[in-house]
Amino acid sequence: MDAPPLEIALAVPLRGTDVLVRRRAEPGPLAGTWEFPGGKIEPGEEPLQGAIRELREETALTGGRWEPLCVHVHDYPDRRVRLHSFLVRDPQGEPGGDPPWRWIPWAHLPGWTLPAANGPILDALSVRIRTAS
Repeated sequence: MDAPPLEIALAVPLRGTDVLVRRRAEPGPLAGTWEFPGGKIEPGEEPLQGAIRELREETALTGGRWEPLCVHVHDYPDRRVRLHSFLVRDPQGEPGGDPPWRWIPWAHLPGWTLPAANGPILDALSVRIRTAS
């Protein structure tokens, strides 16, 4: 692909060993898959700023301890994305939004259908959770 990647910031909220996800609405890109809070990084915005903004806008969660998780590029058939993901330990508040967000044990995530680009995020999350235990 010749076009530059679309820059995406993702927050991976973690409470204990539960992560926050929601099912993507239909119709739409990647409909029916489970996603972390996130979206396009705005012009002039740093990836961490974008992740903090997206978490607040999509879930109403704030605060927490933020850690870089991983950065990687993924090619979908129609676009290339660069995902900047951040682990958010113990965010404050209760998630709102529609469709609703759900806290699930991280160990269950491999059985759920997430976008293909999330594979490296799950690998990095697994390492972080195991080393923190």
